[in-house]
Amino acid sequence: MLELKNIKKSYKTGEFVQHALKGVSLTFDRNEFVCILGASGSGKTTLLNIIGGLDRYDSGDLIINNMSTKKFNDTLWDAYRNNCVGFIFQSYNLIGHLSVLENVEMSLTLSGVKDKKEKSLSALEKVGLKDHAYKKPNQLSGGQMQRVAIARAIVNDPEVILADEPTGALDTKTSKQIMELIKEISKDRLVIMVTHNMQQAVRISDRTAFFLLGELVEYGKTEEMFSQPTDKRTEDYITGRFG
Repeated sequence: MLELKNIKKSYKTGEFVQHALKGVSLTFDRNEFVCILGASGSGKTTLLNIIGGLDRYDSGDLIINNMSTKKFNDTLWDAYRNNCVGFIFQSYNLIGHLSVLENVEMSLTLSGVKDKKEKSLSALEKVGLKDHAYKKPNQLSGGQMQRVAIARAIVNDPEVILADEPTGALDTKTSKQIMELIKEISKDRLVIMVTHNMQQAVRISDRTAFFLLGELVEYGKTEEMFSQPTDKRTEDYITGRFG
């Protein structure tokens, strides 16, 4: 479904060059939950932004449903972002002066979809917030705001959900509830989540990828990777190599 081939990305500030991704190759399947682990600065968010079309890679190729993106123009990238990808951010990114319903409808407005209200209410129902549709974000708890963000991400029925530290601002109990909700969503689409929380990744993901200084260190089925908790990779993580 999604394939990254030798993706490289660097950022230049004056004379300083930061190599965010150093030739990363990965494949993702439909209907799975993948967690991306690594310390700050390891390239996790850069990877997510490239997959979501928010940032462009320098070299390599991102292949979407067997189609290379090397020659994508702005129109094709816009269509991909608006129709194929849903984003969930740590900071929710809700618009304060709009109602919960209007925030969810924004995704459909960008995609030119009709029947926005009906589809948005359906998405809110899936996350348990239909009764809060006409409230403003500041009338909700942090967990409820993240549920709104999830409804906004799934309302257009995208093939891919990208989540960047979606529980980073939430307490432990609420984080668990949000993770269970995202896990449920992954049953019928691909979910890729960046997190620092290894315990969270072990508990819910189908596959896990470890990043270190812009490189993919290990990638595989989560159950198999963590079947031996004393292996070197886990020791490295605990002692701080991975954060």
